[in-house]
Amino acid sequence: MRDVEPKDRLETILGAYKTLRKGATLKITVDHDPSCMYYMLEATEPAGSFAFATTEKGPVTWRAEVTRT
Repeated sequence: MRDVEPKDRLETILGAYKTLRKGATLKITVDHDPSCMYYMLEATEPAGSFAFATTEKGPVTWRAEVTRT
């Protein structure tokens, strides 16, 4: 995601998430805390339809995984 303009990152990630089949995982690498993505998914997706885990916590690189459940 570092190659994507900051203003376009969330939309790009959400678009990629929507293409996932059940059980598939989207792995994300960004330069900031990705919790805003969790909150966006929580607000827009049905409860229980995804699992979100931050797998690396900065300070330079943050990684997260979103799985469609």
